[in-house]
Amino acid sequence: MATDAHPTPETSEIEGRIVEFLHRELLEPGVTIGRDADLLSGEVIDSIGILRLATFVGEEFRIVIQPADFVVENFRSVAVIAGYVVRALAAHGPGDTRP
Repeated sequence: MATDAHPTPETSEIEGRIVEFLHRELLEPGVTIGRDADLLSGEVIDSIGILRLATFVGEEFRIVIQPADFVVENFRSVAVIAGYVVRALAAHGPGDTRP
């Protein structure tokens, strides 16, 4: 999935919050990641980390991630996750059950 070369301010804020969570909760000290880094390669975070990340995304942005949406295409990178959040909020607003 392609990502915007220049994220919008809203997307940048979402990405920043995700990156902060990753650094605080899931990444080893000193590890840095870019917005397009493949989180699912097995070298960045493990499967439990992905579940923790999805839980954070749902709670932080007040969206309910349906099982059908918990796919690689929505969680591969920080940029992709932010795009998913933007689409979910635009389509249904915070607190709704579908993106």
